[in-house]
Amino acid sequence: MERILNWRKGLFDSNYQVFEGTYLKFSINFSSLKNSAIATTQKGIYLLRSDGYSNPETKILNSNHELLATIRYDWLAFKARVTFANGENFDWSYQNSWLSRWSLNNHTDTQIIYNSSTSNGLIHGNTDDDMLFFIGLFIREYYSRIIYAMVLIVIFMSFIRNIFY
Repeated sequence: MERILNWRKGLFDSNYQVFEGTYLKFSINFSSLKNSAIATTQKGIYLLRSDGYSNPETKILNSNHELLATIRYDWLAFKARVTFANGENFDWSYQNSWLSRWSLNNHTDTQIIYNSSTSNGLIHGNTDDDMLFFIGLFIREYYSRIIYAMVLIVIFMSFIRNIFY
């Protein structure tokens, strides 16, 4: 069963809304200064909490604070691995050099492909698990924030260099 979802967010906003047809399926609301979020679906509320810098990971907890999954990031390759409590693994990676297409899959029977423009996009998936859909969007936002931070650091360093030389 293939599902096609639409997502949107504000241009300078990190809060996602995901629709199936005209119905809101779930939303993800990000913390302003941390790489953490709250995902609200029709089945429940989930907390995505990120920790660490040298070996970063995000824990996904349900409303009872039970650990459901862990996301581990590979910053150099811009990839991530999602490990669920039952041992199932999913790999997340960008599919093009423009960083506008990415996927989340378990290399056996589940694959979700995401496409984006500036502030909206499409999701094609063969699963009913909304958690997998919002995990893919969360990881994309995680890497987007890292890229924006790196750009700001380069601009700042260039500005400082021009002052002193």
